Amino acid sequence: MSKKSFWQNIFHPDVTLPLIVIIVYLSLIAVANLIAAYFSAVNEQNIIAVGGNLLSVILYAVPAYGLSRLKRWARITELVLSFLSVALGTFLILAGVLGMGVVIIIPHALIAIYLLSDKCRRSFGLIT
Repeated sequence: MSKKSFWQNIFHPDVTLPLIVIIVYLSLIAVANLIAAYFSAVNEQNIIAVGGNLLSVILYAVPAYGLSRLKRWARITELVLSFLSVALGTFLILAGVLGMGVVIIIPHALIAIYLLSDKCRRSFGLIT
């Protein structure tokens, strides 16, 4: 029986560095939303804001975990969420909220581009 390293317990052995960056980004957003949910509950007592933040935690944390284990469903889920985020960012830009739109579009477009790349698809065993 071989002993796995700490990193092998977190990440699948075939996870690439760009995928680790994506996983860390998604995880940080999930943690930030969890903290925001806490402060919304304690300070504002706004149940709608808490629910929205908890939904965001799920939408970021679940694909992050799946990507760390190279699950195909996580790749598809994150692609869909990235495309929806790019559409949302485009809508925000057209509505005059330029800064927020750009901040949403750039990371999610880069995530989608990488998840569609041959290198990433090879990691997930989709091409040989």
